[in-house]
Amino acid sequence: NHYPKTAQSNYHALLVKLEKRFSGGFSLLSSYSFSKAITNAPQLRNAGGASGAENTPPQNPYDLRAERGLAPYHASSRWVNSFVLDSPFGRGRRFVKSGFPATVLGGWRASGILAMQTGFPFSVNVQGDTAGQGSGAGGVIIRPNLVPGARVALPSSERTPERFFNTAAFALPPPYTFGNVGRNTVIGPGLVNLDFSLARQVRLSERLTLEGRGEAFNLFNRPNYNIVGRIISDTATFGRVRSQLDPRQIQFGLKLRF
Repeated sequence: NHYPKTAQSNYHALLVKLEKRFSGGFSLLSSYSFSKAITNAPQLRNAGGASGAENTPPQNPYDLRAERGLAPYHASSRWVNSFVLDSPFGRGRRFVKSGFPATVLGGWRASGILAMQTGFPFSVNVQGDTAGQGSGAGGVIIRPNLVPGARVALPSSERTPERFFNTAAFALPPPYTFGNVGRNTVIGPGLVNLDFSLARQVRLSERLTLEGRGEAFNLFNRPNYNIVGRIISDTATFGRVRSQLDPRQIQFGLKLRF
């Protein structure tokens, strides 16, 4: 086996966390991380990348320095906010403490998690062993060349599911040469997701409590793209969004405690 037996990785991050419990049954937890993860470690035996959708062996096993780049799990910014809000109405609460309105309005709890992060990086590759490296016709190890002066990222106003990044920034390398594009040089789609739940407890007796809960995942049904076509020689899919994460899902449940 002529692949390198050692590799290096490093991770640096700034983490800011805010936690606050307010009066009236409201609490908030917010955390933000700004980080960078770099590695030259290849992944040889199974699918790599953050989504498990790409192979990451080195295109030149004798030049591990050329494999140094962003780690597949790198996400430069991630901001997660979670909250819990108890109804201010009902017995023992601030408003409407008794009577039928207290029974109807009391006992409710709303909670949610809002997550926002930048995308994971991925590599652009060439289908086939154009460099004579030995990976075979089905390999996707060789990387292309970067067109001089071209920018890979597109402005947000020009980015579409059919053209997520600037496909014209890459060119096939000449036969029997390695491409000069680095590993994990394209940043994939980011994520914005809100999960929300609304629950209520009703005491049926001294020992019995009924809890009803409704939950919505990806409440606003935002399209969060996932895998993007990365094989330059596959013109039908190169640069196109090929999949997305789950759409909105809603579920309801009842729980009896005794």
